[in-house]
Amino acid sequence: MTKSLRFRLFLSYTAITLIILLAAGVTLGLVWRGAQERIVRSRLSASLPLTARLVRSMLRQGVAPEDIAGQVSDDFAKRHSRLVLVQHGRVIGDTADGALVGKSLSRHLPAPVKRARERQTSGVFVGPDGREYFYALAPIQPPPDASDRAPILVVQIAPRRFLGLSEEITVPLFWAVLAALLVGLAFSWLISRWITRPLTAIARAADEIAQGNLDFQLQVSGPAEVEHVARQFNNMAAEVRASRQAQQEFIANVSHDLKTPLTVIQGFSQALVEGVASDPQGVQRAAGMIHDETLRMGRLVDQLLDLAKLESGREPMHRTRLDLGALVAETVHRFEPAAAKKPVSLTFSAAPDLWILGDADRLAQVFTNLLDNALRHTPDHGAVSVQVSIPADAPDVIETLVSDTGPGIAPEDLPHVFDRFYQAEKARRRGSSGLGLAIVQEIVRAHQGRVGVRSAAGQGATFWVRLPRVRSQRS
Repeated sequence: MTKSLRFRLFLSYTAITLIILLAAGVTLGLVWRGAQERIVRSRLSASLPLTARLVRSMLRQGVAPEDIAGQVSDDFAKRHSRLVLVQHGRVIGDTADGALVGKSLSRHLPAPVKRARERQTSGVFVGPDGREYFYALAPIQPPPDASDRAPILVVQIAPRRFLGLSEEITVPLFWAVLAALLVGLAFSWLISRWITRPLTAIARAADEIAQGNLDFQLQVSGPAEVEHVARQFNNMAAEVRASRQAQQEFIANVSHDLKTPLTVIQGFSQALVEGVASDPQGVQRAAGMIHDETLRMGRLVDQLLDLAKLESGREPMHRTRLDLGALVAETVHRFEPAAAKKPVSLTFSAAPDLWILGDADRLAQVFTNLLDNALRHTPDHGAVSVQVSIPADAPDVIETLVSDTGPGIAPEDLPHVFDRFYQAEKARRRGSSGLGLAIVQEIVRAHQGRVGVRSAAGQGATFWVRLPRVRSQRS
């Protein structure tokens, strides 16, 4: 469970959520100090006019200043503040159990006390206990019948920092953080599930393929990257199916091609053992057939090994700089006696400056195979032509065309001409063992080239080979 991608994604998103909440908490802590001070000052300033009117009203009702402080002390305690009444610079009323009554406040608020005689003011002062306090004060006039007509200062005091205000937001903030964490965990689980669901489907599909269900198809869905992986997985499964089918066909075809010479060898050897072929002529004939069939089997095995090496990339290509026109001309020259004997018209043409990097022996094998096929499938008095040139549509390649006037290849057989042991009769007749054209294709691919065929039934065939061109030293 802990090693699954879904759990790790969930853990990652959870960690990100916690980091964000922690960063938000640190930021809030840094900002809260200034915000707390602004809240305290705004509360003091906002409530001061109401407090001043209340004190004035109670003084007119004949309530003594110290009694006023006692009557409103509970209300100020709830607000985490304090009310002090000052006259002549001395405290005449204090909601904190009269602790400051009779003491001078002028040394703590010298400037505000002077200004307060005219207007409302606020600020910060250091109290007798050494702590900093915010204050907001306003002067009021005593009632007309008061014995002392000096202005009375109504002073509201609150600590610059206190826990009470923090407690007001701690509980809501805690629930908000908890709710954010739960929502973050829920979204983390949903997102991790959404991301891993298609990957889980791919893993399940891989298990199906591993168990031999090669027809399993994965539904393409999810993010673009996952869809791409799903499509590639389906392509891979299709290639595995094709490879499995090709392997089965390969085994069947090899078995078929080996069975024929083995049957011939077995028959003639049995005739020799049983004395059926007792006369010298019969013995010679049986020995000749056995020899021919063993040579055929040897060629088949050699071609199979050759094709296996080419397909696996284990066959090294000894590339040198060579003139392709000259190489093809030499190959055509070796087939001139066979063409004259049939007889078939064999023509050759090549443009100048046809340089490539390639393995001369392997490329000679390619064109030998193509010419051999062309001559064998061209009727008497037919024609085979070979052209080497630079095509107009691709100046960076050299194209070799081997054309014949034979029976051609049916359209349904064209895509399979280069397959190993292709079973279509016409396609098989174009190679003695069914492996020649497959070998041609692998050699051309090893030279970063391409090979193909153009044909129609009854209209001959043209095999083309395109190889990368290199410039001559003079150019």
